Amino acid sequence: MNGRLRLVNTARTATVLLASLMLLALNGCGGSSGGSPDPGPDPDPIIETRNVDLLNYVGASLVYVQAFSEGYTVPSAAALDLFDALVTDLLNQDFASVQSAAAATGFRLLRLIDTAADNNELYCLEETALQGQGFFCVDFDSPQSHHLSVPHPLYDRFTNTESVAIMRATGARFLSISSAHRCSNAATSSCSGTTSVCGAAGAYKVSDMAHTVDSFFYRFGVIVHDRSATTRTLQIHGCGSAACPANGDAADIVARLSAGTTADLPASELVNVLNAELNAQLASLQQGVSVSCSEPSIDKRLCGTTNTLGRYINGQPDPCENSATEFSGSRWLHIEQNLNLRQDDGAGDMVTPETLAEAINRTMEGS
Repeated sequence: MNGRLRLVNTARTATVLLASLMLLALNGCGGSSGGSPDPGPDPDPIIETRNVDLLNYVGASLVYVQAFSEGYTVPSAAALDLFDALVTDLLNQDFASVQSAAAATGFRLLRLIDTAADNNELYCLEETALQGQGFFCVDFDSPQSHHLSVPHPLYDRFTNTESVAIMRATGARFLSISSAHRCSNAATSSCSGTTSVCGAAGAYKVSDMAHTVDSFFYRFGVIVHDRSATTRTLQIHGCGSAACPANGDAADIVARLSAGTTADLPASELVNVLNAELNAQLASLQQGVSVSCSEPSIDKRLCGTTNTLGRYINGQPDPCENSATEFSGSRWLHIEQNLNLRQDDGAGDMVTPETLAEAINRTMEGS
């Protein structure tokens, strides 16, 4: 009897072993007998998608560090290097790498569908916790290559929402908006230049994105500039009534344009072409003029000569401390605007962000 049991058990073991071998063979050939086939390469990452009116989003939903709050955090050197790699991966559309690395610099990757612009698709980096590090978007479908840069979205009122209107109208490929008030922190920047915008005259603050090199905002501008020899950076500013009156009449100074210098430049330079195009727009409206810092004039104010990104784009290797000296073929436009040009008040006023956008389009087409 014991011998018979041993024979039965041996037969059962052989049967189980044979079934196991057959199952393994089927799985190896992609069979469907319960195993999982080789999944192949990782699928595309699932990116958080938001359907928004981008203009309203940056004006009402995006959160900003406020003035005199000490809420801005200066990134460490290591964080700046991580951000450089993050932006490079984003521009390479390596979204899986962006998603896995974004948190290390305090960002999330978003796919924003601009519902007020024919559902235009943008990929954006947004802060996960408010530290004033900025908001950065790329439109990969844009045939253009220019960059709209907004360093003072709160101090220069409406420049954040205006930049979206201009992006839509001109097809800008890149958008960067600071998420910190320029006066949020008391600590001063090591970069050259002085101002009284935050109180007593003195050095610029570390939270002033137009006057520091130790920020994500500056590094984003550097990377997109270096990415292509055709990229032009248009930095959007606002100026007050003393330098840029906005009374809705012919005496208005609607804009002050600069390539980062007060030196006179040829009419063919980008700054002077844009100035001519904007004045052509304004002439028919009889509501003021645009002024170039690079045309003969005794009125050369707000020319952006200490702007760090402008200095870099104009070839200065040490833009924190030193002014640029070469402006031929400059790909930098520093645009100061009166209050009228920065907003569409909906009251029938013809000087609006669209006025500037049309002049930009004509400038880009002809150069």
